[in-house]
Amino acid sequence: MFNHEDLIVYNRGEFLHFKDAHLSIANTGFLYGLGIFSGIRAHYNETQKKLYVFRPQAHFARLRFGCKVFGFKNFLSGMSYENFTSMLSELMSRNKIREDVYIRVSAYSDENRITPKFIYKDSLSAFLYPLGDYVPSSGMRCLVSSWTRVDDNALPARLKSHGSYVNTAFAKSEALNNGYDEALFLNSRGFVVEGSAENLFIVCDGTLITPPKSDNILEGITRDTVIQFAKDEGIPLVERSIARSELYRADEVFLTGTGAKVSPVTEIDKYPVGDGKVGPLSARLQSLYQSVVRGEVQKYASWLLEV
Repeated sequence: MFNHEDLIVYNRGEFLHFKDAHLSIANTGFLYGLGIFSGIRAHYNETQKKLYVFRPQAHFARLRFGCKVFGFKNFLSGMSYENFTSMLSELMSRNKIREDVYIRVSAYSDENRITPKFIYKDSLSAFLYPLGDYVPSSGMRCLVSSWTRVDDNALPARLKSHGSYVNTAFAKSEALNNGYDEALFLNSRGFVVEGSAENLFIVCDGTLITPPKSDNILEGITRDTVIQFAKDEGIPLVERSIARSELYRADEVFLTGTGAKVSPVTEIDKYPVGDGKVGPLSARLQSLYQSVVRGEVQKYASWLLEV
């Protein structure tokens, strides 16, 4: 794997070396978490010798929505989808990427001020990171966190805002400190909503169940991908609130996300999920996802940007 600090990055409209991309310690984005980001994966197909960016249009749309809510006018007026994909392609081409890569794109408040508010100018940055499995992909152990997921009226979870990941860090750290791989959040009404940075699916009697967007979840792109898979594969799917105790009776549980991909859960709060092994539906969807992102399923070719 490459060292991301040796690469070229994008910041404030130009490509430069990682060590030359500076932010002031008085930068408002740094001081207050005033930023919106998207994490995008590109997968290298060794057989085809091609690199595929997965669902860049969906990532751009979600990033643009976040910038709209934050009032980031520079991004909204100056960054078209064509500009966005051109920047991503050039970033990977300049760095001669020939392996799986994670692309972190951030729009951030870019003034050296003290007051937290959304009226400052905004800038855009992007860098590449050699991210393998964000969580174990062969079956993880999860803890239902004592921390509650932030509410929409306080800090919308559907926005990938920098500041909201303090909530994530509390839950993730609690899980790791207690010997687990990942945390599961409850919302303020006591329903299970998602992992620390992933969407949640459970399988009960052959039906996929996932919390609805109205339960204050991240509107995940991999979540949407799995929902489309279910429709295409004829897998029954329901979007509804999930009670905590349903986790313990579920036949299968898995988490989804750009980082997590499709990752099965085999234990929650020391209770085995099903028989404690990766379930058949989880394995099937995980395999399909891996094939799609590497350009091996023509049906989903429109989701991919070839670099």
